[in-house]
Amino acid sequence: MAFWQLTRLRVIYPVLFVLTLFIDGTLMSGLGGILTHFPWHVLPTLTLGWAFLGVQFDVDNELPLWFYVTLVGILFDMYYTGIFGTYTCAFLVAVAVMKQLHRVLDERLLSGLFLYLAGLVVYLFISYLAGSIIGLANISLLTFLMYEVLPTVFLNVGLAAVVYYPIWSFFQFLR
Repeated sequence: MAFWQLTRLRVIYPVLFVLTLFIDGTLMSGLGGILTHFPWHVLPTLTLGWAFLGVQFDVDNELPLWFYVTLVGILFDMYYTGIFGTYTCAFLVAVAVMKQLHRVLDERLLSGLFLYLAGLVVYLFISYLAGSIIGLANISLLTFLMYEVLPTVFLNVGLAAVVYYPIWSFFQFLR
């Protein structure tokens, strides 16, 4: 096996993981008026989506997935919030939940979407809980569920459904 075949996934996955971090910010910056139009608050979570794809397609067999998730969580905290630990913890717990569920679910589309849904909801609840503790989130849980979790789930799970098979074939090519 050639050297480039051994390094394709090892190079491309982390680069795209960090790139999705900046694409998240670019989408919120460019489409912020649309995505946060009152009363809705939709978060594009492409970074968590890329972590989900890594879990779903067993990247951790070939890469140190936990290291990359921690690194991207730290970069996410530094780049977006400036509060260290909130999104690092949210990314780690969401990926841990997705990995535990992945043991009992297969690689089918609906199983994968449920896996991503569970990770996304855990991620959003941890960020809400952290925001409530430090005083940044001053909305009720019902308002949070209706106006942030629901639209965010629709956007991100819908996007994951659209890109699932193309990304699956991309991962097959990289291996």
